Order: sequence, then C-alpha cells, then structure tokens
Amino acid sequence: MPEPRDDQGRSPERGRSISVDPKGQRSARSRFAPGTARLSALAASFLLVSCTGDLRERLDALLAPLRSDRAPGVAVMVIRDGAVVYSAGLGLADVERGIPIGPRTAFDIASVSKQFTAMLAMILRQEDRLDYDTPVARFLPDLSRFGETMTVRHLLTHTSGLPDYYDALARAGGPRGFVSNHDALAYLARQGDAVFPPGERFQYSDVGYEMLALVLEKAAGEPFGDLLRRRIFEPLGMRDTRLRDRPDVPVPNRARGYAPLGQGFAPSPDHPLDCLVGSGAVNTTLDDLDRCDQALAADRLVRRATLDDALRPMRLGDGTLSAYAFGWFLKRDLWHRRLEHPGSWLGYQAFIVRYPDDRFTVVLLANRSDVDLAVLADRIVRLYAGPFGTF
Repeated sequence: MPEPRDDQGRSPERGRSISVDPKGQRSARSRFAPGTARLSALAASFLLVSCTGDLRERLDALLAPLRSDRAPGVAVMVIRDGAVVYSAGLGLADVERGIPIGPRTAFDIASVSKQFTAMLAMILRQEDRLDYDTPVARFLPDLSRFGETMTVRHLLTHTSGLPDYYDALARAGGPRGFVSNHDALAYLARQGDAVFPPGERFQYSDVGYEMLALVLEKAAGEPFGDLLRRRIFEPLGMRDTRLRDRPDVPVPNRARGYAPLGQGFAPSPDHPLDCLVGSGAVNTTLDDLDRCDQALAADRLVRRATLDDALRPMRLGDGTLSAYAFGWFLKRDLWHRRLEHPGSWLGYQAFIVRYPDDRFTVVLLANRSDVDLAVLADRIVRLYAGPFGTF
C-alpha cells in the first residue's frame, strides 16, 4: 500500500510523500527518492544562477528543468508582503490530453489538507463549541476502548497513540469500492491496540486527523465537507477548491497524478483510501491558496490569539516540546519563525512554507512524484532571503 498520506512528519503522506510517515507527515521519509536524476539538474541550475540576474530570472532558471510540453509538472507561487510576486505553471496537468498547468489547475494537496481541518477546530473553539481538552470518546463513543485520556488536542498534534489501519482498510476496499471515515471508525472500534499512551510522544498520524474530522462533525452538527465549504472555502472565495470525499465528486480543472515509468510517466490509479478526509482529500489551486494565505495573515477566520494558541508546540510526556502544532510543522530558519507542511499521495505532492512574521510564503503543487518539493522550496526561499535571511 502506498505510504501514508504524506508527509513530512511521517507523512509520507498517504503516501503522500514526505517521508514522514503516513499520509501526512506522513513520513518524512527520504523525501521523494525517485527524483534523484532530475534533482541533480535542479541543483546544477541553482548553482549556475545563484549569483546573477534579478529574482524572477533566477527563479525561472532554477525551475527550467521542470518546463515541459510532454510531462507532468509543478505549480509555483511566491507571496511577499501580501502580493503574489511570482506564479508559474510548469508542465502538463493532463499529459494524455496535453492540458498545461495553470493558476486554476486543481491538485490533490494530500496532507497539506490538515491545515483546513485544524482551522475548523480553531473556529469551533473560538465559538465555544469545542474544547481541545475534551476526551475524544465523548464525541466518538466507539473509541471509548482507548480510554478517557485521549483528547481532541492529542488528535490535532499527532500525539494520540491511535494505531494505523491503512493496510487493512486498503485490502477491504469498503462496500462502495472506497473507504469512508465511518468505515475507519468502525474498524478502530473493534481492532488495533494503542501504540503509546496519549501525549507520551509525537508520531505522525493520518488516522488521528481522520477521527478529528468526525469529532468536528459531532461538535458542529453537520457533515465535515459542508463545514469546510461553509466556514472556510466560501467565506474566502476559494471557488475552485473541493473536498473529494467520494470518487464521483467533480473537481474542475483537476490535474492527473503521475509516477515515473521507464523513460516517461504513468497515471496513478484510483485507490480505496482516496476519499478519507481530515488528513487529506482537499483539491485546490494556486489562486485559492493565495486567498487562504491572505486570510491567515489578516486574521479573517479566527482571532490572532486563537491562532497563536493553536501554533504553540505540544509538551510531550518526557517534558520535551513537539515540533508540530495544529496542522503545521514548527521550525526556525534563517533566524525566522517558519511554518511548513508537506503532502504526497499517489502522484500528487504539495508543500507550503510560511514565514508569518515576514509575510513570505512559498506554495508548490505537483502532479508528479519524483520532484523533492521540500528541497525546491528551500532553494526558492534562499533566492529571496539571501544568505543572511533578509526577506
């Protein structure tokens, strides 16, 4: 089975890449090993242009190896001081039909979807409809066998200790040919043992965010997809963004995901776990992610105090601090506060890095699995920030 959604934390992200571990952080594995040859071309390109030309020309040169009219590619956006200063689509959204990638091409962003799940939790918390420290079993009695000490906060911070179920669910496939979050809950109600006591340590968990989606449904009294649409997508004008919680959900201008095959690429097949939500399944575009970034900077969805509280590191059982908050990995880079999250799932990848205090963001979306977006994001950051971290 594919890696868990992604990501950097573990996230390999439903495979989603990363290397994290499953699906989202999913593993922060060796972040995309397949692209070694292509990455060497990117590295050479970077060395050639690092000292010459203006920023746009240098970034064009860095990305040149990804330009193609015969292969899938990457969508790139750089936001500085609230304005998009660079946006480009490289390669094809659909190789078979020759459709190029553009600013309204929709990509499955895999584990990067977690930022929207976490934002819903913040919205409900601000409205006093959710307490992060409420036991999960009060919302989901089927999980009572994991005890009363596992809280909503543990789900949000990948410290719940819930077991993985991807291999088992992928084999089962579900009665409809795809697996829903309720199918996953039914599995956990009867199978799997806790990996560790809640709060003891960090272990990237797509499972935790899938259970979190069900908790939010219970707290708000409406389906998770409706919550996302009504409380986040519509207020921000994210008109091209969809939650693909069923295989038949139409996603306008959706790119196909591809994996390397021989000298070319093959479309990634559908998978029984494609439609698990909370941990992934959001499909969105550069334009809509620009709207989201502006909303975060302007505190449009929640108050600054609510966001700051959610972005505090979790203290673990041994007294150390986790490097993950609500939907974001927490880092320091170039002496600046940095938030990031990777995602990867069956030919799709996403990587967003934000320097909130400097109002600088890089967004990378891909429909190919062989490019290391984390490395590419860092190189873009260095182009703009320079060796001394001056954005």
